[in-house]
Amino acid sequence: MRETKKLIEENNEKRKLLSDDNLGLYEDFLVYIRTDLRVAEREGEELLMELLDHMLEAQHEGRQAKDLFGEDPKAYADEIIESLPSEKKREAIPFITTILCNLLGWGAINVGLVYLVLSQFVDVKDSISLSSLLTIFLPILFSTILGIKVIFSLVRSTLFQEKKSSKKAYWKAGLYGGGSFAVILLIAWLIPDFGPRVQIIWWIAMIVGLVLILTGKFIQRQFNTH
Repeated sequence: MRETKKLIEENNEKRKLLSDDNLGLYEDFLVYIRTDLRVAEREGEELLMELLDHMLEAQHEGRQAKDLFGEDPKAYADEIIESLPSEKKREAIPFITTILCNLLGWGAINVGLVYLVLSQFVDVKDSISLSSLLTIFLPILFSTILGIKVIFSLVRSTLFQEKKSSKKAYWKAGLYGGGSFAVILLIAWLIPDFGPRVQIIWWIAMIVGLVLILTGKFIQRQFNTH
């Protein structure tokens, strides 16, 4: 199979040959497939390349895109995604684990960097209560994972429409982001400190973060979750 990067580069060049109307429809397919969390990246790009080739062939023959996809291109997109063999779809648990490892890893690295920089200028607390750690980390983790699905769903809801209206989707995404931030602050304010204190050493935090990121990369390659 061709490398994903080469497929994307070839796709970018070939779709310049589409007419304006066909390009608009194809870009809807492109966003719809790329934001479907069930479809692995490489398989999604192969699917998009097949669609692009069919559209270019039909355009060359003077046929309309609806001759290929019917009156409901969204239903057509859903059908071809559902028809993908199970081995060409993302496995949910490894995919979510990869996201978690990356989030935790970069979070730990950022904490290490912040403590390293601040400690050069001011005295910083080298420990944090377990309750504070959990009440900040868990809501951020949950809202981030849910946010990916929410934002992708909002983007997908604007596709395959003759009159595209993205403003409502943007407003909903903004409300979700602002609401999530407010909830996290409220939780952190309401829940008092309790439990043991966890010592934070900047270089240990960065090593832990690096290990988590590498673990995520390993899972990504093993289970084709990218």
